[in-house]
Amino acid sequence: MEQSTKTSGDHPPHGGSDAHRADEGPPGGSGRGQGEARRHAPGVCPPRAPGAAGGTTREADEPSNAAPPHGGGALDAGYVIQPEEPDGSARTWSTPSLVVQTATAVVLLGAVLWHLAMVFLTLSPASSVTNKYQQQINAYIYPEFGQNWQMFAPNPNAQNIAIGARVQTAGYDGTRHTSDWVNLSAPHLEAIRHDPLPSHLDQNVLRCAWEFYVSSHNQKEENTNGMRGSLSAEYLARIALQNFGREWNGERIVGVQLASRTNLVAPPKWTGQPASDNTDYRVLPWWPVKESTTRGLT
Repeated sequence: MEQSTKTSGDHPPHGGSDAHRADEGPPGGSGRGQGEARRHAPGVCPPRAPGAAGGTTREADEPSNAAPPHGGGALDAGYVIQPEEPDGSARTWSTPSLVVQTATAVVLLGAVLWHLAMVFLTLSPASSVTNKYQQQINAYIYPEFGQNWQMFAPNPNAQNIAIGARVQTAGYDGTRHTSDWVNLSAPHLEAIRHDPLPSHLDQNVLRCAWEFYVSSHNQKEENTNGMRGSLSAEYLARIALQNFGREWNGERIVGVQLASRTNLVAPPKWTGQPASDNTDYRVLPWWPVKESTTRGLT
């Protein structure tokens, strides 16, 4: 009689034990309803860990939650979902590292502020600070950080200056020969013309060298700027010799001479002013070519 009244759901699951029947209540009473209430009440009987003996008690039509998914099990089965940890843990900086980073940031910030202050003092009007520390300011700014306002100048250059040079050579018999004048400005102008991105070298190297020399010498070609004046002459001579080399027509170069031709730029037609046809020439003396002057030339 008792076996005929049992259903398939009263049997414990495969791998379980008879001890789980206690959840179904004592026989002969309303234990089945109490057992089901206990099975579905959360937290009454926590599920066993996967692989533990006996498994968990469930109805035949309930899905199996014996093996929780990766990172946690189903919430209704009593498992707590654990978030996956990132591959790398959060980086923590040690105290020495923080000290080094802070010191580096302070040094970089100080260097930037110092540079901006020097540039500002270079471009600002004369003051008691610039008058007192002009030498120190110039030593920091020039030549790497030189500033000028030529792009925004209200009075741009109104002169066309062409620089020419000629050399003197010594033959095997000791005789001296003088070459013709060579226009040094022409190759630079040809390289700039019709070029949307002209070279900074072609635009400025010869012009800056000439202006450096003119600002350091008077009309009698006397040095008025000490060591900088001497350097300006040597610098200009080296630029001129780059167009000749160490030899010219098979003979060793022993002297170089430079000259300039200056014409005023014609004013725009709408001004109604006539164009000047005056041409000014400035011929520099012969400079001897030393071994140091031709160093690095081919």
